[in-house]
Amino acid sequence: MSKSALSSTERPSILTFNKSTLIVWVAISVIVSETFAGALRYYFDQVGVSPLLYLPKFACLLFFTLELLRYKATRILWMSLLLLMLSIALAMLHGASVTNVAFSLYNFSPLLFGAVCSEHILYRKQLLGRVIVVCMAASVMGLLLDKFTTVPWKGYSYMLGNTELAGNTAWAADEFDRLAGFTRVSNALSTLLAVYSLYMAMFTRSRVMICIIAAVGFCTIVLTTSKAPAAAFAITLGVMALSRLRWTSSSVFVVIVAIGLLLPIIGVSFDFDPAKITSGESSLMSLYDRLINTWPNVAQFLYHQGWSLTGAGVGMFGSSQIMFPVPGAAILSGSDSSVMYLWGTFGIIGIGLYILQIPMFFILRDRPSRMDNALLAISVFICVTSWTTDMFEITLSNLLMGIAIGRALAGSPSAAAVTTKAQGLGELSVLPELR
Repeated sequence: MSKSALSSTERPSILTFNKSTLIVWVAISVIVSETFAGALRYYFDQVGVSPLLYLPKFACLLFFTLELLRYKATRILWMSLLLLMLSIALAMLHGASVTNVAFSLYNFSPLLFGAVCSEHILYRKQLLGRVIVVCMAASVMGLLLDKFTTVPWKGYSYMLGNTELAGNTAWAADEFDRLAGFTRVSNALSTLLAVYSLYMAMFTRSRVMICIIAAVGFCTIVLTTSKAPAAAFAITLGVMALSRLRWTSSSVFVVIVAIGLLLPIIGVSFDFDPAKITSGESSLMSLYDRLINTWPNVAQFLYHQGWSLTGAGVGMFGSSQIMFPVPGAAILSGSDSSVMYLWGTFGIIGIGLYILQIPMFFILRDRPSRMDNALLAISVFICVTSWTTDMFEITLSNLLMGIAIGRALAGSPSAAAVTTKAQGLGELSVLPELR
């Protein structure tokens, strides 16, 4: 094989059209639409084309279905899909409508798409990486525009049926404006900034450049005033610094998953002083609110309904309750904890799914490529942020967690390395490797 042919195999052109290219452009459409969600909603509404914003997730559902027909899935994935079907049936028995179920599947579509299409997405990871770099720059620019100028989409809302939704939320905390940039809300922007920064840092060999990326990422996240993502970003950087220490990193992975499990248990098991919500330090008031109100109330409702073992089902928990409320179940619109979200949806099995993050971390850590390092860093960040956030309601985290799951299910690290080399999918530099 000639050198030019080999180069073409290892670095497919941006103009090359095949299934992998089409699938990665679906992933890119999700990333771009989330990066500019608030601004796009405002401008698309002005010209009457707002339904275009729904196309990326519908495309995720379409390609998930098409790819599943030929996908050689592991037992874990097939069992998870069976669980999904059973949970849908259970939700409808509990009072959910077809609309509730459809909206939840629409919400989960990036995760399902990422899990079964990860091979195709990672095949064009150089293109994906370039888009992430551009979106990081755009997110920083949007943050600065929101801080120093007046943007027209700030505080914009729209009606979907009888429900008023925020195209961009204007709100403040401790007299500080919660900056959202081009996105819908500040915590979405902080998640984007963290994920993009971690991805870029994992593809950079220069320690100086890594420090610069980390500093920009952390400072911009702090400017959004989102506390949980800022803390999660700092923790993730520390965890990744220890990732080569096998036993130490393994212990840390177990601890961060265990903390996510223990926090709601503490809230349900202990009585905290309600006055702490208003009299405590501002940085802890939201945590006290979860410990005193959110987690105990959700747990009590599930227990009294008899759903603590089986869960409420897909369609009965999360934002579908906001869009299409089921009478008497409004409290299930959110839980501010991903483990509570999974428990409320799937019951005891949902807690098992949450714990499966630990072996996924191990597999990604033991793989040799920078892409696996990036997926590990992003997954750890999502896990830590999920201690106090419903991360399954954030589209980008669903997509990237799905890709990480698909990558982890691809096989053993050694087998994956051989397959990667054989297919010409070796490490493709996304950023210049500064020495």
